[in-house]
Amino acid sequence: MTQYGVELWSRDGVRICEITHLVQNLYWVEERNEAEVLQFSMDLDAFERYMIENVGADPVSNFREGQTEIKVKERRGDGPWVYLFGTQLYWAPINLNNDGSATIAVTAQGYLNFFNSRYPDPSLVYTDEESVEIARDLIRQNQAVTNGDYGIILPSGDYYTTSKLRDRTFEQYTSTTKLNIQRLTALVDGTFDFKFLADKTFMTYAALGSPRSDFRVAFDRANYRSTITSAILNRGANNLYNLIHGIGSGFGADQLITHQSDATSQLEFKVRELPVQFNEVSNTDTLAENAQARLQRVKQLLRMPQLTLSGADLPDVRLEVGDIIPVVMTGRHLLEDLTGYYRVERMETHVDENHFLQAVTPYFQKTGEYVA
Repeated sequence: MTQYGVELWSRDGVRICEITHLVQNLYWVEERNEAEVLQFSMDLDAFERYMIENVGADPVSNFREGQTEIKVKERRGDGPWVYLFGTQLYWAPINLNNDGSATIAVTAQGYLNFFNSRYPDPSLVYTDEESVEIARDLIRQNQAVTNGDYGIILPSGDYYTTSKLRDRTFEQYTSTTKLNIQRLTALVDGTFDFKFLADKTFMTYAALGSPRSDFRVAFDRANYRSTITSAILNRGANNLYNLIHGIGSGFGADQLITHQSDATSQLEFKVRELPVQFNEVSNTDTLAENAQARLQRVKQLLRMPQLTLSGADLPDVRLEVGDIIPVVMTGRHLLEDLTGYYRVERMETHVDENHFLQAVTPYFQKTGEYVA
């Protein structure tokens, strides 16, 4: 059995208390190169009594939006507790109900979103700089500003780099630090992944996750055999484009524009155009890199299984964002078309009232054909 716990922490890294016994409707979303989103509810009266009587802490100053941090931890069987990720309290409306009860509806966001309201210094110029080092320096520069240090840790020892050198400059207040870091990860000729650990360490990887030889999802329509709880098998041409018009900085005749196309997709589906704004990009090569990265994501038909897996469906080793798993659909031709290896891009986790794993819904990106 997999159990989860929730703790309050100060933004300075001091544990305040455990609130697992107060938490209801625990749910979170993890996504590759994106901030986690954590949601749950608590009874207002029970929370205040616990903070005052048991913890001896002021419930206002220790549960403050934009300051208090909330960490999620996991324990498998009788094993040790392991922190999964950390967040900062973002939104906590209080619902007053007709029966006299009051409920706090909590939403917290992962540490990447610290940089969703921060911007690169337009005076920064990177020439022949490695991609990961640009991302790290954007964090470093943001934290060097007076009152701008969030406590993000940049490892000084071994960490993953792409060895891909790039040039970068930034237009003033046109794209956030978060967006610029994300765009660096998606460039076709040197992708990488990153993750903020629960202690705020910024980690980089060639790719999050790993191929899972211990786990396979299977559904046989003809014989009604399944290792999943439910599924939606998405198929469509929505979001299918094979000619990207990347629009950069400038106006009129001085505006940067690049056109990136995929001949194979155009032959199969005819031309489908999509203009995309990259207002902050003032370099032609950079604009082409960003437009090409968008093209790679949208040039194919949508063939994506959306599965719901119960706790009993999941392997003993935790399913991680970035893991590659085989999905085998048989018994109908339209189902078999979706068989293949899939990478987990996003994962939603639901926890039951006893704080045990209830269900996981992974969202995928296809990575290859399945070989039995």
